[in-house]
Amino acid sequence: MRLLLFAVCMAAATSSYGQRGWIAPEGKILNYRTLTWDDFQGKEDKGFADKLAENNLQARAYVCPAIYFTADSGQRLENGRVKFQFHVKCAFQSRAFVRESTKQEHSNYTLIHEQDHYDIALTYAQKLQETLSSRDYHPEKYNEEIDKIYEDLYKKHIATQERYDHEVNPDGRDEKQQQYLWDMRIKKCLENATDEYYSAPETVAQTVKTPWQTLKRLPGESAARFVVRGRPLYTELPQEMAAKIVETTEWTQEPAIIAFYSQKYYVQEDGALPTDHFRTFAYLFAPAPNGTYKRIFIDTLQNDGNPVRIAAAFFANADSDYVKELVIVATSTQKNGEGAGTRYINKVYDNIGRALPARLKKLDDMALKLEGGLEGIKDGKPSKAKFKSQKEIAEALKTMGY
Repeated sequence: MRLLLFAVCMAAATSSYGQRGWIAPEGKILNYRTLTWDDFQGKEDKGFADKLAENNLQARAYVCPAIYFTADSGQRLENGRVKFQFHVKCAFQSRAFVRESTKQEHSNYTLIHEQDHYDIALTYAQKLQETLSSRDYHPEKYNEEIDKIYEDLYKKHIATQERYDHEVNPDGRDEKQQQYLWDMRIKKCLENATDEYYSAPETVAQTVKTPWQTLKRLPGESAARFVVRGRPLYTELPQEMAAKIVETTEWTQEPAIIAFYSQKYYVQEDGALPTDHFRTFAYLFAPAPNGTYKRIFIDTLQNDGNPVRIAAAFFANADSDYVKELVIVATSTQKNGEGAGTRYINKVYDNIGRALPARLKKLDDMALKLEGGLEGIKDGKPSKAKFKSQKEIAEALKTMGY
């Protein structure tokens, strides 16, 4: 078993340093969700800080992804060459660092920057997997051949990371405009599992903003990793959302995937400090021709800016046809002039049919009949939510004759 690692620390406002060696990888595998500030547990690297100080810079945060692979003992082919099974992973190393003041800022700008660094590493991890696995090797020179593939991708990876930092942290230029362009470039590379769009002009990169995208699911790719790679621009897939991914053949012959993404946004009124607001987006990834999936918008779930959590997503008959409909049960903690407690948000959506739509059709009349409501205190009196679970909704639909 052979193991190879390349790692690099990338900051929110600086250049980089790299490390290569035959050492065991260290860190969590986070390509099944997006980053949070709680992932940044390391202490500031003094050597790295001193290097930044030489250029009058200070890192607000930095991320240290490590791409590594292992290979089995190999199989001799009839042509005399050797074929290996490679396993490539991208680790988020625990030395990733963030300043406490940065975590407390009313902006996720820096976190997006660090997520981009990790996403760049993910694209090169996939590139390494594809390149290593796409060929066979000379029985006596495979070490040199593997090293050559590694070295070439290592150089491209580092060059991309450094170019990204250089262009979004320049002197005398609009940093946020450059960040936005790179956000779109990196998203397009993620969607297409390639590195070819890192130099794309804005007219090409901005196609990631279209209402739906077609993505190719990679061989052996898990549903969790696929929906992280296919997430809409400026959305997150936190741990709790990763646990709510649904893979189903209810509407399709090949498995479709339902995924939920959260998004933080800011509201500022009457000169006050901006306040954090949250919403949740629901998407269906439906299988399409040639091994692709179409990302179909389901709905935006929100409750006056309060975080929304997914309690259940299931299928049940809710109209006159024989095909089951999609039901989503969401919850949100509420405390305002209307009441305090847990609000249950129940939504119903029609099936997709043969032609894949850009978004699902909402069955608002049925959703109104299955309205959850507030569990807690309303207008100073105890309030009970009517439908709070899949079981209660299923029983209600049965009572209605569905």
